[in-house]
Amino acid sequence: MHKIRYAVMVAAAVVLAGCSMGGNKNLYYWGDNSKTVYQHLKSDGKPIGEQVDAMTQYFKKAQSKKQNVAPGAHAHMGLLMIDSGNNDEAIQHFEQEKQLFPESGVFMDFLLKNARGGQL
Repeated sequence: MHKIRYAVMVAAAVVLAGCSMGGNKNLYYWGDNSKTVYQHLKSDGKPIGEQVDAMTQYFKKAQSKKQNVAPGAHAHMGLLMIDSGNNDEAIQHFEQEKQLFPESGVFMDFLLKNARGGQL
């Protein structure tokens, strides 16, 4: 019985140590990303220039915090670039999204094709 109790205490200590080592660090930096996406979806949202500035700040903050940008951040910036008439920069963001999140490849290929005028 003493060996079982000791084994349970050791296992609990290992689990607790593992939890404390992981800390509370998030995998991605979210910042104001959701708010910016919402502004884009609203019909009366902020002007595109302000939304682009907000996303630019988001990318800078993620970099300064040494955290990865959230899934969809580059795709969103690409859509903002399309809306502002900057297809070349949009293509760069769509390709970056596809590289960082391969699971978004089919959708990014669709957006890339449209940004390139029907050419993939």
